[in-house]
Amino acid sequence: MKKFFVIMLIGIVAIAGVLFFNGWSENIMQKEQPSLSHEASRSLPINEKQTQAQPAEDTAPASNKGIDILLVNASHPVPQHYEPVELINLYDQRGRHFGLANSDIQLCKIVFNAIETMFSAAEKDGVDGFIVTSGYRSFDNQAEVFANSPDGIAAQPGTSEHETGLAFDVTAYGNENFELTPQFEWLSEHCGEYGFILRYPKGKEDITGYSYEPWHYRYVGTPYAKEIMDKGIALEEYSGQP
Repeated sequence: MKKFFVIMLIGIVAIAGVLFFNGWSENIMQKEQPSLSHEASRSLPINEKQTQAQPAEDTAPASNKGIDILLVNASHPVPQHYEPVELINLYDQRGRHFGLANSDIQLCKIVFNAIETMFSAAEKDGVDGFIVTSGYRSFDNQAEVFANSPDGIAAQPGTSEHETGLAFDVTAYGNENFELTPQFEWLSEHCGEYGFILRYPKGKEDITGYSYEPWHYRYVGTPYAKEIMDKGIALEEYSGQP
């Protein structure tokens, strides 16, 4: 009888030992290896963010009506709070590849840089002698020009491209008719490569509202300028705004 109780006690201890060992090993495995459901719950927000971050479809306009080019004419006056960016005096810029009609002509810096590059290229092609005759005009300056000009020649104050600091007039040494000069011929062929357009082309008077001006150029940047010049159209036609 005594031997029977000893055997029973050994059996109980053995069973308890097995149960304890199984519980202990499961606890260790749970600490070392996270459950699948926990990993899944952590990855869900990341997947959602990745889905939201997918690039949107290209929604660029199919026409030129959305281009970022300032249009100034009788129907589109200079914006009320417009301020030319980085106006500089051209006379202060030494080593220029063009002359000046006077010492107080100003243009936006980006326009000066483009003019300098353009006239430097013309000089390498054997064409020089350009003279910039006019650049930026304030509202008051334009009012004075308008008051002293015949009807239809100058734009009313508030509607002139010269008030933007992005337009300039040009002539050449020793020539009264700029249209007949090598300088005009070179500009007609190359100005678009440097971001400029002939703003008031011949045959577009009904569209621009101004007479043909072979001396007036406007900076719009590339590749817009080259496309406009290659097509022989006015800025109004390119922008889709009359």
